[in-house]
Amino acid sequence: MDTCKKGVAFTVPTVCAILLILLLPASGVENHYPAPSLIWPPVPGSGFETGTEAQAETETELRRQLLINYDRTARPAATTAVRFRITLKHFDMIEEEQALMVDSWIVNEWFDPRLVWVAKDHKNISKLAFPYNMIWKPDLDVYNSAKVGEPPSFSDTLLIVFNNGRVLFVPPMRLQFSCVMDLTYWPHDSHNCTLIIGSWVHDGFAIDPQIMDDKPEIDIPVLVTESGRNLTRGSWELVEANMTRDVQRYECCPEPYVTIRVSILVTRNAPAYAWTVKLPAVGLSILTFVLFLLPPCAGEKIIFGGLCLILDVLFLAYTSNVITHAPSHTPLIIELVCEQLLLVVGSVVVAAVSTRLARDPHTSGLPSCLKRPLICLSTCLCLNNYKSLVGLVSWEVSQAHQSYSRAAKTEEQLELGENGASHLYCGGGVDFTTTCGLDWLLLAAFIDRVSLIVFVIIFVGNMLAFKVVL
Repeated sequence: MDTCKKGVAFTVPTVCAILLILLLPASGVENHYPAPSLIWPPVPGSGFETGTEAQAETETELRRQLLINYDRTARPAATTAVRFRITLKHFDMIEEEQALMVDSWIVNEWFDPRLVWVAKDHKNISKLAFPYNMIWKPDLDVYNSAKVGEPPSFSDTLLIVFNNGRVLFVPPMRLQFSCVMDLTYWPHDSHNCTLIIGSWVHDGFAIDPQIMDDKPEIDIPVLVTESGRNLTRGSWELVEANMTRDVQRYECCPEPYVTIRVSILVTRNAPAYAWTVKLPAVGLSILTFVLFLLPPCAGEKIIFGGLCLILDVLFLAYTSNVITHAPSHTPLIIELVCEQLLLVVGSVVVAAVSTRLARDPHTSGLPSCLKRPLICLSTCLCLNNYKSLVGLVSWEVSQAHQSYSRAAKTEEQLELGENGASHLYCGGGVDFTTTCGLDWLLLAAFIDRVSLIVFVIIFVGNMLAFKVVL
């Protein structure tokens, strides 16, 4: 009886506990246990059978078998053909170092007969992934690298090995190689940079690099706004890219040496230079015109010429900071401003001479051998106002002064200078006896006008000669 009671006493709590567990999800009590389907093993026939674990074990065993007695320092064959292709993702010109930086995917493909297996014998496994440092790979390197001594960084890139022995290695790499820049046509300069890749140790009989395509694949993203503006990163545009296989033989060695040359033509695409470089250069050239348009007696010409000279020097200082990395190639636009600087210096000298001739007191007029040609040429040079003044020389001083005040331009209209018309007459005193100073004024005006014509001819010639950079 006691045994039966004990059995009943044991059975009732157990039944209650079972009922409580079954009723908990329905009673709204939070269930902290995961669903049974997540912790139970996959149901056979559901597509997620335990074959995945078996396949992983098979891959592990297959790797172990393939790497038994595998020497990753030994070439797969006597002559290994390595197929090569490059995909350009981004590029930029490092002007300070005269080097081109390229972000790319380097595609290498070769056959290794030591890594062949039958897929049917290994659960239809047709490819495996290996770390790059576990199997042999070609020692291709950049011959003209701008970072000499730095080993290539493959990060954690894996190699893909197929069951027929084909090995595919596509590491993303940043290549930086030398590219001598010719800044003659700056800021419209173009540069043809060549990337040279080849085996560092082996000749063409041991490793034979081959190209898959004659042009590299270009996969550079381009962002264009609705207004048509190009917002692509960088100030350079890739115009063309070619890839060739080059075989060289040397007198010392009979075997060939094979390299792959990737030629990349880039051009500068910086619209801002049109406003910061080209427009100021043309503006400084035009500004010198004003120097010859001022009156012959105006002393402001010297000040204005000095201001133009300072502006040219500041422009040269600005551009020299931009292109200090190319001392062997002088840009044409810099030559234009340098020529303009020399013209300004000459213009200031001519302005000083003409001002001196017009404002100095003179005791005698011009010789007739100079005065007559000046009077004849003054009409062609649009100097009729000055010619009319000189025509009054045959009049008496009083009549000439009255005629000047009545018929010719006034002193303010002619802008003769700070001292007015008094310095144009001999003696500079109150008692005027002759108008010889007007002869020298005509000569100064003639020099200014001839200098203006010469400057216009030089300016037009420079614009035509340097139009390729303007």
